[in-house]
Amino acid sequence: MKTIERRSTCPINYSVEIFGDKWMLLILRDLMFNGKNSFLEFRASQEKISSAVLTEKLNTLLNEGIVSKVTSPKNASKFLYLLTDKGIELVPVMMEILNWGSSHNPDGGPKPLLDRMKQNKNKAVRELQDKLRSQRQLHGIN
Repeated sequence: MKTIERRSTCPINYSVEIFGDKWMLLILRDLMFNGKNSFLEFRASQEKISSAVLTEKLNTLLNEGIVSKVTSPKNASKFLYLLTDKGIELVPVMMEILNWGSSHNPDGGPKPLLDRMKQNKNKAVRELQDKLRSQRQLHGIN
């Protein structure tokens, strides 16, 4: 297991060292908002992450306990990546990034989710977190 060499004990530094680049945020986006959870699904995203970079980022997320890796029930040679509780705790942060980005880039963003956030942000966060926890339970992970 590769560990990240920390530059300091600052909580912001800790966060930035784990997911402070575009690829990590885009992988988290795909896991949370786009229902993607396999290597090939992540590779199919329009940003075109390379296989090597995707492997490195997924391994970091695994090592940091943000995702878990399980065998697909439909195909034993395929793995699925699911957010752990630690990863699900990032939902409010990602929703704020989504909200900020959509307010400054009105062409982007999942409109139904943004509308739910405008109506009741806390409820929208809870609903998404519950949905992600349900995915874990479907695969036998508590």
